[in-house]
Amino acid sequence: MKKIAFIFVVALTIVFTSCKKDRFDNTDPKPEKMEELVVPSNFDWKTTKDIQLTLSAPSNGIVEVTNSQNIPYQKAFLTPGQTYTMKLTLPAYETKVKLKFSGQVIDLEISGTALTYQF
Repeated sequence: MKKIAFIFVVALTIVFTSCKKDRFDNTDPKPEKMEELVVPSNFDWKTTKDIQLTLSAPSNGIVEVTNSQNIPYQKAFLTPGQTYTMKLTLPAYETKVKLKFSGQVIDLEISGTALTYQF
């Protein structure tokens, strides 16, 4: 009986404390149409960015370009004495990519639209 009374008191406490009225009124009206949306003039609508990545290696091998969660963007075969240039289209929020080549894992910071790396 005590157990049922305790559970009942806990349940009532949860019910009455979880139902609170919002203290702040949301005065910003939500736009109904796209034309009503107010956007700053300097807002960048692009969600991607294009990067030109130039790679070279001292030996033959496959290079893999991934994000920080190891999701691959592109793979390429590198040969010694030749540079390989690839165009990557990345999410705009991406700040670095990983390069995997012959057991090496390199974190490469994205700075600008052209990157170069030599293994």
